[in-house]
Amino acid sequence: MPLIVHWFKAFLLTLAIEQLAAGWALRRDVTWGRRISIIAVCNIASHPAVWLIFPELGAGLGWSRLTTLVLSEVWAFALEALIYALFLGPGQARKAAYVSTLANALSLSMGLGLRALGWI
Repeated sequence: MPLIVHWFKAFLLTLAIEQLAAGWALRRDVTWGRRISIIAVCNIASHPAVWLIFPELGAGLGWSRLTTLVLSEVWAFALEALIYALFLGPGQARKAAYVSTLANALSLSMGLGLRALGWI
């Protein structure tokens, strides 16, 4: 399967998981339409780099797969937390970090679990 197809399937799965997780976490703060949009922007901004840029960067720099995974996930968390904070407004950095942590932890763990089971 071409890498871009594999990435796109993973992107759709990640988007679905994070829509549920972050959508639940933001349910009292943001209308449903705005929640869907914010979560989509976060994933569009972070997911391609996690799948397509970081592996190439890590390979070029001699990083292990674990190092590449950890650095790409830290980057995704930070970028998404920043985007959530920008959308949520002043004084919402803690909420933004919480939402990003919840969404990324759930999508990463479910993705790794499904991969270990051979489902993806």
